[in-house]
Amino acid sequence: MKEFAKYIGVVVMLIGVVVLVIPFLMGTTNNTNLIIGLLLVVEGMLGYIFINNMKKGSKLGNLIWAIILLFIPYLLFSFFKKKAYSEEEMALYN
Repeated sequence: MKEFAKYIGVVVMLIGVVVLVIPFLMGTTNNTNLIIGLLLVVEGMLGYIFINNMKKGSKLGNLIWAIILLFIPYLLFSFFKKKAYSEEEMALYN
């Protein structure tokens, strides 16, 4: 689980790519599919950066990440960040 938690952002990006590819192959591409796929790819990229950023962050920094990632994905990515790294590993980088 620990190794998987580090790469959850990549998994979200791959889901976004699948959301983009399947309608393209079926020939039913519309703006909704494109927007959802783009949002998942961008959220996955930012989530990957957030999870692998070893700094704990201040309250202001966490608030900025919550705004950038949107609130619900922020909670999910922070849960996986806590699963990916122990307190000792986080303390080494802070």
